[in-house]
Amino acid sequence: MINDILTPMNHREIEYNAKKLSGCDIPDSFACDKALLEWLDETGKRVFDNDLVMDYGTDCLRLYLLFEHTPRENDAPYYDSWQEGALEGIYKFLGRYRRMILAADEWNRCGNYSEETLQAASIGKMNQALEDTAATIRKCISRGNTMPNRHKIVSAMMELLNVWQKELQTGAIITSFHEHAVKTAVPHGETAFCLSAGKDRVDQRNPDVTALCRNFVILMAPYAPDLSRILWKSVNMLP
Repeated sequence: MINDILTPMNHREIEYNAKKLSGCDIPDSFACDKALLEWLDETGKRVFDNDLVMDYGTDCLRLYLLFEHTPRENDAPYYDSWQEGALEGIYKFLGRYRRMILAADEWNRCGNYSEETLQAASIGKMNQALEDTAATIRKCISRGNTMPNRHKIVSAMMELLNVWQKELQTGAIITSFHEHAVKTAVPHGETAFCLSAGKDRVDQRNPDVTALCRNFVILMAPYAPDLSRILWKSVNMLP
């Protein structure tokens, strides 16, 4: 698990594993719109290039179609229709989404999200931000499948991620994991927290954090299905 958190996303691996997990039962999102998802699928079939899929993954390209102007098939040269800066930004957003869920879930498995370290106010703030984001997405969908509305959907999810990363303190947690990985490679004494790899570990998860992680994945699942299937499998695994 620690290596998974510290290792950058490999879209080839994510695409492969997502196919193996195609039967993974992710509940329907409270912000899912069938017509919008059909538009994404149909547009993707027309404009996704194999090299782009291998470089960024279909999740990244799907979000790009929501966030930016749709590339045109007959543009010459073809790659000029895709804004590389926007692709990189969305790729990094997906990486932050992945690291936040994995890090928070691992930290939670070790019992490090107690009432003292994660206060009720933070739980409430994250739940309220999730509800507000879901409401924003529903409102955008109800206004029609236009570029400004699609752009707002992705922007709202990015803003939600910023709030959650701050409240869950995932930046500091990932730094702790990195320091642990270094100490494991060159031992200098006992570590400050347990790891899920221990055979006799007892699950000490805070149920509020588990529910939050699952709800975030449900929100993201219609728009980043491959990565979300991987993360859903993670947060629902037994310790």
